[in-house]
Amino acid sequence: MTPTEIKELIIAIVGLIPTLVSVIALIVNIIKNKDWKLIMSMADTAMTVVEKYSIDHPSMTSEQKLDMALEAVKESMAVANIKVTPAKIKRVIEYIKQSIDWFNGMK
Repeated sequence: MTPTEIKELIIAIVGLIPTLVSVIALIVNIIKNKDWKLIMSMADTAMTVVEKYSIDHPSMTSEQKLDMALEAVKESMAVANIKVTPAKIKRVIEYIKQSIDWFNGMK
């Protein structure tokens, strides 16, 4: 290879680096969103089960319902081999509270 060809090859490789970084970031984002969609589904199911349970246990408080749903989501995440982290738990709590606010706003 001539020095000019080597130079052009280096320029081409350097030019590909931002594209590769973008592709890797996209793949990581897809994986995270896949987990989040599954976690949201778990939370929706847990909220439904807790609401049905609370019909027979009318003395349950909102806090108890949230705790019960959150425990179910944590267990489901463990079964699905999704790492339970404080950040994910915080996001699940926010999601559950937003879902409850949305549902209550529909009444």
